[in-house]
Amino acid sequence: MCGRIFVRPEAKTQNLLHQLNLEHFTLPDTPNVAPTEAIPVIHYWEDRLTVSPMRWWLVPSWSDGPNTKFAMFNARIETIASSRAYKGPLKYRRGIVPVSGFVEWKREANKKQPYYFEGQEQSLALAAIWETWRDELLSVSILTQPANTDFAQYHDRMPVMLAGDHITQWLDHSISAEDELASVHGASITLSARAVSTQINNGRVKEWV
Repeated sequence: MCGRIFVRPEAKTQNLLHQLNLEHFTLPDTPNVAPTEAIPVIHYWEDRLTVSPMRWWLVPSWSDGPNTKFAMFNARIETIASSRAYKGPLKYRRGIVPVSGFVEWKREANKKQPYYFEGQEQSLALAAIWETWRDELLSVSILTQPANTDFAQYHDRMPVMLAGDHITQWLDHSISAEDELASVHGASITLSARAVSTQINNGRVKEWV
């Protein structure tokens, strides 16, 4: 899973926006973002590509409103197409979350040690789906998948990380959801990892690691 993300308007992440002709947007400087907080999402709105802050915990359009009864900040790629909450957004509201890095926890001895992951040579473009609730609230879930061989030493799941043509294709809703899921399943980039302070376990600690 993915439980903390870090967003910074650094060269790698701004370059991703430039590639999508969104260079007029500047990403926020937001460390240690936890679920239910706002994260930037690249998405189409009225046929134009844009960047919007969204609640990181998807709120289905048919629900009574925001709550945390069900964990909906991550969406499993294996079951997303059959989920009542996710299958609509998967078809019509796919997005990209541009991040500088994310945190995952590895169990070591009697504690969970947080590790910070970032792309070695490029920014992280996380596959996501988003929803709108009563035209008042935009919310998003990040797609996760079974960990690959490299990541499995830290956790059994990892985000779906896109690069190259996968980025524009994921945003292209003329491509069917079924074809897109088959295309991006297993998508990843080369990551670097380092152990960081357990202070980040507290979502109220907003510091760069």
